[in-house]
Amino acid sequence: MSLTLHLKTGRDIPILRGHPWIMSGAIARQEGDAAADEADVLAASGSFLGRATLHPASEIRARIFDTRPEARLDEKGILERLTLAKERRAHWMAAGPDGAERLVFSESDGLPGLILDRFADTLVFQLLTAPWERRRTALLEALVAVFRPSTIWERSDADVRRHEGLEPRRGLAWGAPLAGPIPFREGDWQFLADVENGHKTGFYLDQSVSRHALSTWVRRLGSPRVLNVFAYTDTFGLIALAAGASSVLSMDSSAPARDMASRMQALNPACESARWEYRIADAFAALRQLRDAARQFDLIILDPPRLVNRKSKVQEGLRAYKDINLLACKLLAPGGILFTFSCSGLVDRTLFGKVIEGAARDARRPLQFLADLGQPPDHPRKPGFPESEYLKGFIAGV
Repeated sequence: MSLTLHLKTGRDIPILRGHPWIMSGAIARQEGDAAADEADVLAASGSFLGRATLHPASEIRARIFDTRPEARLDEKGILERLTLAKERRAHWMAAGPDGAERLVFSESDGLPGLILDRFADTLVFQLLTAPWERRRTALLEALVAVFRPSTIWERSDADVRRHEGLEPRRGLAWGAPLAGPIPFREGDWQFLADVENGHKTGFYLDQSVSRHALSTWVRRLGSPRVLNVFAYTDTFGLIALAAGASSVLSMDSSAPARDMASRMQALNPACESARWEYRIADAFAALRQLRDAARQFDLIILDPPRLVNRKSKVQEGLRAYKDINLLACKLLAPGGILFTFSCSGLVDRTLFGKVIEGAARDARRPLQFLADLGQPPDHPRKPGFPESEYLKGFIAGV
């Protein structure tokens, strides 16, 4: 027996505009099999809105995955959606067999709660919602059939699983054991994905467009002095070196990240170590120390971790964004370029831009926005679903 969710009057409007989430307060009543984890979603008028997965332990009670009444997220449905995602990436990207790409981006690919990345012939997946727990075996079988990987690794250890009462899980899910970080290519660069212990699924694939933009700007500036803050494994810093930066100072609080950066630096001959310094430091304190020392840089990259993780922390996070951007404005030499990012889903692009403008005013450094940065094609944004655009960035001239 199936389950049907009836929405309250007016609560169908976001759904009709493309938003896939149905909050608990939007549901008037439900009918049918209480054990089901898929449902038909109906407006108050009785009109059909879509098929959704169910999440009774979460404030997000349902997530629409299709607007066709016949759609099902069963073995056949999973196989079809993975095949479509693969075909789309082949059109959108040119990653190649030794490259890397995001193959499934949750709701944007009609597979809410599933993240799937590829590094060469290794797949890494995250199951973020409860319905995937009972579909895990079907998913693995479909991954093998569609992608023919050598290894499938699971990184279902994101904090959001707690919202659905799920414990973290990571480890080998299928195929050959890993022999350390996975080498892969992105354009002319050789990188490593630490899928066992690194952030997210092992690498920040979402910054691929920005990495290419950075290479262009470094060449345009000649031989700039570059500062990379919140560097992590320092892909931005290494690309700046390869593009001809006269010096790169990178900073992060993680010693293991620095070790991984050193390994990647050795893989890229153009990244000369004599022009590169990686400091283990607290970014906020280190920026002040650089300001007090009257240091100047021609190009600065600010790519902090998520500084706003819930609504109650928005103002605190905005102050932190303003703080680091104000300090960066003061550290930029005349004619300098700022690459600045936010990955906080609760801070939209307009609001983030206002924070940057305010930081520049307080620093008394006139600023011009030169270009927007964001997610690459393998992280598609879903119209009507602003949460799917979590990564916002600007190139600014100060």
